[in-house]
Amino acid sequence: MKRHSRWIALVFVAVALPLIFSAGASAKEKFGIAFLGDLTGPVGFWNAPRLVGIQDSIEYLNQTQNGIAGREVYLDWVDTQSKIDMATSGYERLKAKGYPVWHTCGTGEQQMLKVRYEDDKSQILYTCSASPGVIYPPGYVFGTMAYYPDEFGVFIDWLVKNWDFKKMGRKPRIAVLTYPSGLGKVVLADELLNYAKEKGAEIVETVFIPFVTVDAATPLMKAKKAGADWCIGMWMYQTIPPYLNENYKQKLGLKFAIAQVEDVMITTSNPREAAIGMVGVSNWTMSWENTEGMKIIRETWEKKNRRPEDRGASYILGWMNMWMTKMVVEETLKKVGTWDKLTPMELRKTTEGWGKVDIKGLGRLDYGKTQRGSGEVRVCEVRKVKVNGKEEIRWEYATDWIKAPSLVPKKWQEALPY
Repeated sequence: MKRHSRWIALVFVAVALPLIFSAGASAKEKFGIAFLGDLTGPVGFWNAPRLVGIQDSIEYLNQTQNGIAGREVYLDWVDTQSKIDMATSGYERLKAKGYPVWHTCGTGEQQMLKVRYEDDKSQILYTCSASPGVIYPPGYVFGTMAYYPDEFGVFIDWLVKNWDFKKMGRKPRIAVLTYPSGLGKVVLADELLNYAKEKGAEIVETVFIPFVTVDAATPLMKAKKAGADWCIGMWMYQTIPPYLNENYKQKLGLKFAIAQVEDVMITTSNPREAAIGMVGVSNWTMSWENTEGMKIIRETWEKKNRRPEDRGASYILGWMNMWMTKMVVEETLKKVGTWDKLTPMELRKTTEGWGKVDIKGLGRLDYGKTQRGSGEVRVCEVRKVKVNGKEEIRWEYATDWIKAPSLVPKKWQEALPY
């Protein structure tokens, strides 16, 4: 724990020093963005790499892309520590500085702040929390992935399509192993549970698990005893490897489906073969693909010698959000003409007008007046494949792009006022 805390402190210093020195180095006009997320606490392990990704991308934009619309970019951030009081005070501090674009994360905190975001109308937000009560009702908060229940709805569609009902003589059985937090409970949304039942899948067990698991055997045995074929949950990269490892070691034969596709889930499995067969649903690009954005990120990883933990989805999302910020600001300025007219309302209108958009080859989004998360995703699966004559275990696409079902409650489907 002390080692982890020291690493977080070093990350914060690495982020702060370039900003301090750049402030005195040039009189160039600046553009600040805000980041509000849990960088320490129970899920800090996932968001801390995102801070590194944001900082690396800001450095890249300032050095090679003339910043944003000619202004040097800088970052102001608050660590919520997964605590409501810290999130509230952090929100007030950042709001007082008038940053028009924010990046956020942390489902519980974002669910609590949602009403304030929409009442204040003081910033547009790009969030990694595509949870109930965060990106819907559609207002000033935009998700960078599909609405979580929609993602699992796609998994249900894929599962029943590939299930041999005649051979098995029954429905596919699913155990929900997930966190007791707001993030974890998205898998238990009524709309998703009803959808699974309608499609012919059976939920046979629900087990709440911690973010960091010491005993993976007990939850897995409960799932196995209930007759589950699949285990699903809102697992992040530090949670799932113990379950993959235990399942592999004991030859339980359970399969796993997740929402947040992560390379780190594979690299931290022991052996890596334990991850084979894991399924995920994503609108993001795989790290091995040769898109413009991923090439830049891979070059940055090597140049800066980033840790394995900093080579996952959270880090990539930091870059994706920064490209989104550059896009929305520069497009909006072309419409409104001057910086003083760059209001959150105008930024929201620009984002809503994107429709289906590719973010520098890092992922696809789908926005509209009532759409706040990607409407299309792909099912991915961990497979052993040959690459340049060598065997690799990595995420591969199991499907092409699929239109996700809309499992947003009807009461949340109407757009909020500007």
